[in-house]
Amino acid sequence: MKSFRFYIISIVVFAGCSSVKDEQPALLDDVMMQAFYWDVPVDEQAKNGTWWDHLSEIALELRTAGISSLWTPIPAKGNWGIYDSGYGIYDHYDLGNYDQKGSVETRYGSRAELERMIGVMHQAGIKVYSDVVLNHLYGGNENFEANPAVTEYIKVGRGEPYPESDIQWKNDTAYTRTHLFFPKHTGKGEPNYEWHYQHFHPSSTSDSLTDFTDDVLRPRTKFFGNDLDTYNEKVQQRLCNWGRWLKGTIGFDGFRLDFVRGLQPEFVSRWVKGLPLQDGKQPFIVGEYWAEDGRYIKEWVDSVAKGGADVHAFDFPMKFTLTEMCNKSGNEFDMSRLAHAGMIRGFGLPVDNVVTFVDNHDTGKEHDKWLVKDYAMAYAYILTHEGTPCVFYPHFYAVTQHDVDNPSLEVTAPSDLQQSIRQLIDIRRQYLGGTLAVLTESDKHLYVARRQGNGKKDGAIIVLNNHDTDTLSITLNVNPDGFTDWSGQTLVNLLNPKETITIGNDGQATLSAPNRGYSIWSIQ
Repeated sequence: MKSFRFYIISIVVFAGCSSVKDEQPALLDDVMMQAFYWDVPVDEQAKNGTWWDHLSEIALELRTAGISSLWTPIPAKGNWGIYDSGYGIYDHYDLGNYDQKGSVETRYGSRAELERMIGVMHQAGIKVYSDVVLNHLYGGNENFEANPAVTEYIKVGRGEPYPESDIQWKNDTAYTRTHLFFPKHTGKGEPNYEWHYQHFHPSSTSDSLTDFTDDVLRPRTKFFGNDLDTYNEKVQQRLCNWGRWLKGTIGFDGFRLDFVRGLQPEFVSRWVKGLPLQDGKQPFIVGEYWAEDGRYIKEWVDSVAKGGADVHAFDFPMKFTLTEMCNKSGNEFDMSRLAHAGMIRGFGLPVDNVVTFVDNHDTGKEHDKWLVKDYAMAYAYILTHEGTPCVFYPHFYAVTQHDVDNPSLEVTAPSDLQQSIRQLIDIRRQYLGGTLAVLTESDKHLYVARRQGNGKKDGAIIVLNNHDTDTLSITLNVNPDGFTDWSGQTLVNLLNPKETITIGNDGQATLSAPNRGYSIWSIQ
């Protein structure tokens, strides 16, 4: 039999957690899915990518599950052709329709299949957000050219800006893979140009290259491929033109920006502002600023906003906290940390600028960053809380993830996780909206928060319990300032309608949740 603990605690409601928006809360139909992972299947022998077709086939299934938008992989041809995940980007305008780098199609399919997928998603009521790389371009051995900038940079004693394997020396001249040239582009809005060493760092001996060692913004660092000089006006214009083409011609609804730590915020603002409008507004943009210290992420969002663009950021601090919560035992993780975790409550980033997630393609290929158990607890948090939640495809479909450096290491989410996620999405859409107040500040095993409603339902209370063996209960006041007074009302556990409790006239209620699990309570 499970043991129970009871607590009587006084609630202190912090102003930052209890503010009420003046406008009527909207129904929460805002769940994203990252609709790919690092090593999605591809027919390498036939040089045939099938992923765009696969997504088309599951469009209605995703919409029925409550997915309202997809984050899709980089559509452009990579340096390694059919094998390339897209992050080794080579030709911006080859979406699987030009024969180069050993294949016509990309890893994900042809341009025709891509455009069909976007159309199918739009018919299903799903928006499509493309991943884009603005930081770098890769080249192969056929792309070597004499690079006087790198030659002089090294000769004046500033070190080697490229790894030794990326430089060939001939007659005291450095050659780099920076001459990128493509088949003749014939499609609407497709330019015909080449890239040369002048478009990449270092572009001169006075170029200020920096090391990449911490969470700080590093716009002048060769970390991936050939680092584009995004201070160069021609480079900026080419990248802005590409964004407009992807939005206006191909039909994407928004974008995920890869590795924004490698871009100056002023350029990001320009790129975003140059995009065609989406329903009369700026398209949805979310940036990957990978940092454990959320101060840098907030600083990036604020800096881009100063340039006149509104962007979201992925909540990496919350991801790392949720991973600890799920992977560690109840004795190793203190649930009171959740009260001030993540970008919203921990670092003050506005709700409308945050995308929460549990895992992504990068953390999914690195075993030391995996969630390995109790996945549903993490999804119960992001799907009931503020911010735009992003579901990871391999978690939803129980796809086995392999470590990129040691494929023998693998992890698979439980097959019943999809049903839990579907249930949580349905609760989010039916019951939740508005702001959230954390009701526990110091309990080691229980975390309780109350979320406002959506104009049709009056919200719910979420209880998370990380105790390894015991169902736990807690008695507390459920009426934070600014929320509807629920005193005297009967609450029902939305996950088990047979469970009900009555709130006292003093606003006190005793709420419980199962071990390594959660409960969600709303007015009966």
